[in-house]
Amino acid sequence: MVEFRNHPYALSTVRAKVLLREQEASQKQMQNESEKVDRARLAATKWLPMSAVGAAIPFVIGSIMQLPVGQVLVAAALTSTLVFSGLWMQSYGRERQYKTTA
Repeated sequence: MVEFRNHPYALSTVRAKVLLREQEASQKQMQNESEKVDRARLAATKWLPMSAVGAAIPFVIGSIMQLPVGQVLVAAALTSTLVFSGLWMQSYGRERQYKTTA
């Protein structure tokens, strides 16, 4: 049995290890919270612009082919929704893949 009363360095080492474990636990919790915020940041910075580009493609094709405006608007809305939801689902797949490898 080890006694820490006579050796102050040993006592400080144990205290340092406890503090290190607490710090690692708080860092893991903060990392999990930052991943949740990361999805929102990705949506605002990357997914919405990509969806806008996806919506612009039917407008260009519709104007070249002289399609009715109603069909072009529906095609643009569907394309934009498809691109955004695809990127959103991909982010959940990456999260699941990250958790299984970690």
